Amino acid sequence: MSPSRKRLWLAAQAVLAFAILVAVGRHFWKLLDDDAIASLSIGHRAWYLIPTGLLYLGAHTIWGTYWWMLLRHQKVQVAWTTGVRAYYVSQFGKYVPGKVWVLLLRMMILHHVPGATKRIVGLTAMYETLINMAAGAMLAAVLIPYAGIGGEFTQGRVPFLIAAAVLPLGLFGLVRLINRITRLKYGADAQAVSNTPLWLLLVGVVQTACGWCLLALSLRLITWVLWPTVPENYATELVSVTASYIVGFLAFFMPGGIGARELVLQECLAWRLSGMGGNPAGHAVVIAVLLRLVWTAVEVLVAGSLYLSTKLFRRKAENPR
Repeated sequence: MSPSRKRLWLAAQAVLAFAILVAVGRHFWKLLDDDAIASLSIGHRAWYLIPTGLLYLGAHTIWGTYWWMLLRHQKVQVAWTTGVRAYYVSQFGKYVPGKVWVLLLRMMILHHVPGATKRIVGLTAMYETLINMAAGAMLAAVLIPYAGIGGEFTQGRVPFLIAAAVLPLGLFGLVRLINRITRLKYGADAQAVSNTPLWLLLVGVVQTACGWCLLALSLRLITWVLWPTVPENYATELVSVTASYIVGFLAFFMPGGIGARELVLQECLAWRLSGMGGNPAGHAVVIAVLLRLVWTAVEVLVAGSLYLSTKLFRRKAENPR
């Protein structure tokens, strides 16, 4: 793609993202135009925001650990702390339309690690992401009938989620294709990428599913902060988190999936809150927005701290006293 076309494509993504964000914002503003919203208060339950953020970090630590395991399987001798740090810092990249910077940041941080080629870092990151999304799709497909989410929102969603759940199987063919292209380009002795064994795939599904369960607990705490009388339904929280996250990921032109994720989360939660009276759609908006604020705050704090520490350690290594 020529530089002019690339700039045009980036500009088109930015315009589309802005238009969607404005539309979602206007939709949320209309839902929030209700006196019942003013009655919501955090009060003495504000301390729930701390474990809410910690659960979010726990989920991403689990996911980052799985990516580190994939790197180790490719014989990349990287320490767990370095791998997880690269994973966390790369989360800054998802706030750039296209999310390409997620891969670039991981490559930049691990460029000094033996064996951490761009091809291996990129492929393992792609594999970790697809396994992650597949595990979430499996949980959502199984739990939708028990989540109390109905009507037009769920029509046709289950087949889509099942299709997303089997996506990682296509990576076996993708790895073979990449190795074949590499051999054709660099010769028969070119370094090949080891295909991920079935046991590591299954471990990834279970491991990343545990991360989704932590995010669902994080959503529950936020709900309790704002509305402690909401009846418990863990299936709803798990489906809401997974479905909204997957849609936010697929909306690659939206920085961090902002807007798309909140819209789906609000739709899911509105169904759950519909029997509580008042303005369930408006309350669902407040929950979705507050959850985004808490998650983003802890993510920026931790990722920023790790990034600064990486630069500090590198500077000390280059200029020892």
